[in-house]
Amino acid sequence: MFFEIIDVFISGLINGSVYSLMAVGLTLVYGVTKAFNFAYGSFYVLGGYFAWLLLVRYGVPGGYLTVIVTAVPFFFVIGFLSEKILIAPLRRYGDWEMKVMMLTLGLSLFMDYSFQSVFGPRVKSIPSFTEDIFEFGDFVILHQDIAIFTVSICCMLGLRWVLNNTRIGMAVMATAQNPVGAQIVGIPKDFIYAATFAISTILAGMGGILLCQKNLINPMGGSDIMIKAWVITAFGGMGSIRGSLYAAFILGMLEAFVGWYFGMMYVQIATLTLLLVTLAVRPKGLLGRE
Repeated sequence: MFFEIIDVFISGLINGSVYSLMAVGLTLVYGVTKAFNFAYGSFYVLGGYFAWLLLVRYGVPGGYLTVIVTAVPFFFVIGFLSEKILIAPLRRYGDWEMKVMMLTLGLSLFMDYSFQSVFGPRVKSIPSFTEDIFEFGDFVILHQDIAIFTVSICCMLGLRWVLNNTRIGMAVMATAQNPVGAQIVGIPKDFIYAATFAISTILAGMGGILLCQKNLINPMGGSDIMIKAWVITAFGGMGSIRGSLYAAFILGMLEAFVGWYFGMMYVQIATLTLLLVTLAVRPKGLLGRE
């Protein structure tokens, strides 16, 4: 029983680390632009298909190292162009944040049905980082889980370094804190909006690459991960990166223990119940502002 509980705890920790990537990316976009990206889950699915194409279809040398190295510029360009071509023109109109929500919802549907047309309706799988296991008596942990957790934490540390130590990162944080003041001091708001969208797209794609090793790639699966990311964002506090980190690990633990004790069919119920209770008791979330 003890080792079983430890195994569930580790599973929740690993899921929470990947959820943190997803939630922080969504929170970052909302914190800077005050607009919600409903296509976020579809970019997660794109990450899974990106890994599948390179590893399974074409068998590129270097394995996951090649996938991760090429994924960063690929998803940055995809996110940057998506914002510039689809979202930026909407900022010329009033209430553009609501229009962005509707547009990204349509983009999500377009991407999901495109995945189904191109890759087929059947789910796909990608290989693990490694098939090795670590055994200590009755306790067993997959090296794959250790690798997923490590890569997730490295991505979060890399994002923190970018936000705190680069000009573009500090400009993003300044725009999130005071968009008017950022414009007054010469920070190009339009470029920062596009760069923020691109960074969040990288995090969504990386989440797909990591988590699709444990879950199958479903062409219509973007909505499920979108719900999780939205719950985490609202639970942690809209626009609060630290709150999203806390909420991601709490949700990961909740899912692991509810699935273990009650069954997987109750996981989604527990997730949405957590959101409803939070919004009823503390509408601004854990660390959100009014």
